[in-house]
Amino acid sequence: MNRRLLAAAGITGFTGIFLLWRLMVININSDVYMKYDMSAPREVTVVSSYGEIFDRNGIRLVNRSEEYIAVINPETADKKELEGHITDMEKYEDCIDGDALFLCGVDTRALKSVTVIPVSRRYDDDCLCAHIIGYTGDGHGVCGLEQAYDSVLREPKSSVTLSYSVDARGDLLEGEGIDMRWVTSFKTGICTSIDYAVQRAAEAAMKDVDKGAAIVMDISTGELCAVVSKPSFDPSHPENSLESEDSPFINRAFSAYSVGSVFKLVTAGAALEYGISEEYAYDCTGSITVRQDEFGCHRFGGHGRMDMRTAMVESCNPYFICLGQDLPAEYFHDFAAGLGFGEGKYFAPGITSAKGNLPSTGELLVPEERANFSFGQGKLTATPLQITMLTAAIANGGECPSPVLINGVTDRRSDRAVSAEIKNFSRVMKKSTADKLKDFMISTMYKANSAAIPEFTTGGGKTSTAQTWVYDEYGNEKLNCWFTGFFPADEPRYAVTVMIEEGVSGNLTCGPVFKSIADAVVMNRYK
Repeated sequence: MNRRLLAAAGITGFTGIFLLWRLMVININSDVYMKYDMSAPREVTVVSSYGEIFDRNGIRLVNRSEEYIAVINPETADKKELEGHITDMEKYEDCIDGDALFLCGVDTRALKSVTVIPVSRRYDDDCLCAHIIGYTGDGHGVCGLEQAYDSVLREPKSSVTLSYSVDARGDLLEGEGIDMRWVTSFKTGICTSIDYAVQRAAEAAMKDVDKGAAIVMDISTGELCAVVSKPSFDPSHPENSLESEDSPFINRAFSAYSVGSVFKLVTAGAALEYGISEEYAYDCTGSITVRQDEFGCHRFGGHGRMDMRTAMVESCNPYFICLGQDLPAEYFHDFAAGLGFGEGKYFAPGITSAKGNLPSTGELLVPEERANFSFGQGKLTATPLQITMLTAAIANGGECPSPVLINGVTDRRSDRAVSAEIKNFSRVMKKSTADKLKDFMISTMYKANSAAIPEFTTGGGKTSTAQTWVYDEYGNEKLNCWFTGFFPADEPRYAVTVMIEEGVSGNLTCGPVFKSIADAVVMNRYK
């Protein structure tokens, strides 16, 4: 009998399936044994679906497909019908010649001789935003939302209890059949800020990227509609990525990197707020010397005489170094801090973004440090999230939205996701300053040879090609490439940041990704 009970209780190979066998404890050497009714009904509870994770529109991000479990009575099952549909052949062969009820995977619901239970498959093969969702192991969330909301998401959303009668030997009673009782809960789910269609668009745009990140923010709400980190991992089989040298479990969207020229937007914004005119002129001859250090321009021979707009379009380092030297160190530091640099973000237990490194006021008192800071190099590091917040503030007329990743729990009455109604904004610069920076970004987007110009919408943006001081075996420096922008240009709705490690340039490496995301979102390619 013990052998039969063990055979009936076993099932392997199905992610997200938990079997609870309510079997009475029997001690055959005790007088108590004779007091139990061995023909009492047995019960098996199969969880068909665990708690949901929704996007902001109520679209499921998990449990999107089904697998099937057959409840097999070896004495009544049609073996000829079954054997073409078994997905767990080892289990089937071990149990089919016995006389105990057992559960086994099949590939269809259309079987006549057995009861088939649909069971949600937790993760699809192309599961989106793996770094946000995370994965499970041994019945618990290991990382991401699965871990942060483990107590909610591990509650069964749908389950079925099978009741059947056995005789004194534990064998199924002929003719009794199996009773099924379904239980459904409407209290087990969370609503994220992710937009399924936007996430799909961003992941498609990043499909050929080896290492990098992309973020799409709805600037009217602060909701992170897409968070992409490459390389990713398969949440169904995370063990396959454990030995990877490319660190696929790191969420690069929330990690800090050297920034480069996108930070010139901060330098320009600080200057405008301080009262320096956009007509501020500088004659770039190809380099600038700050005390004993010489800083070169990417254009041999320099750009000549420029104002702030032209310098932004041409991304001239000497111009912004000169501009930064005219800003008080404390003012410059505090303006950047007000934009969120040097500050991490907390979204849920275990889900946070890095602070990055914002040089102190004391460090910026050193002219050479302030020179590096002015064009986004030196000790400064920032996350793609922080750069997205900067762009959102510019596109939003100077009001920076607080980033949102979790909107709340599901509506208990309808089992639909509900979005958070409280949205936080902080004014980080004057509207006049933001409007000028916005115009600078539009001019930069539409400069000659720009690879970021969308086909079906308009926008503005800024590129970076940041030094890392890390070199490959051939002595070539590995560059962090950036593009941050917004669309549409006239009435911006989305802020987008793309960062790709070991790229060629911000324009050539990241610009096409921005273009692809913007066009796909506007054209609703991924509904």
